[in-house]
This record gives sequence, C-alpha cells and structure tokens, in this order.
Amino acid sequence: MPVDFPVGTKVISLGRVADPVVPLALLTRHGYLPFDFLVDTGADCSMMPASIAETELGIDLARCPQDTFFGIEGAGVRVYRGWIALKIGPYPLRVRCVFSPREHTPLILGRMDLFRRFSITFDNHRHRIRFTRLTRRPHDPL
Repeated sequence: MPVDFPVGTKVISLGRVADPVVPLALLTRHGYLPFDFLVDTGADCSMMPASIAETELGIDLARCPQDTFFGIEGAGVRVYRGWIALKIGPYPLRVRCVFSPREHTPLILGRMDLFRRFSITFDNHRHRIRFTRLTRRPHDPL
C-alpha cells in the first residue's frame, strides 16, 4: 500500500518552489515521535543535527565513527556516522545517518537505504509525494 504526503511550497529569492518536507515517525528514547524530514533525492544519505541524536535518540556520539562530508557550500563539515529507525507510514526502516554539529542542519532523508526499499513518486500535478514499498527479496537487509 503506497503512503502519500502532501507537498507544500516555499518562496525563495528566485520565486516559489516545491518544499518536499514530510512528517515521519522517528524512533526516539520516548518511542516513535513525529519529525519533519526534507526528502532530498540529491543527498547521498540522511542527516540531522547532532543535538537530536544525543538528546532525543540517546546516541553517544563519542562512540560513533567520524567523517567529513561536503555539501553545496564546498567546505567540509565533520560529522558522526550512525543509524536511525523511522517509519514511513506503517513501514519501519533503518537508515544510515550522519549527525552534524551544526544546529541549523535540516533533517534530511537521503537516498541511502531508502531507494532500495521504496519507489518515490513526486506528483507535481497533485502536489503529493508517494512512497511505494518495494517487495523485499529474502537476502535484502532491513
């Protein structure tokens, strides 16, 4: 069964643009709670502020491997690598995630671990995003 989300718009200096932010249930230390994620098909992996990882998810970042990621700004940012658990509609999903020390980092849902589990349709006519769960093969990891 597909899961649909409405797509809003926002105004930037160049004009109005689609804003594909969807509410997803993120597994926190208090159970599943709603968080708004930007669906970013240009992002290799998911990302969120390190403060959410520590306070809401209970992740000890001192135990996480570190890496440097590069974005549109060109300068690298040191991040922590880990995993998050969330639900897209009723479907649980574990995805690799990097945690940025920059507080204003948006919560981003990237391609890694998502594209092999879901087909995503951006229906610009109806202003919706549709996630359709792919049939898993027995050897596919969660």
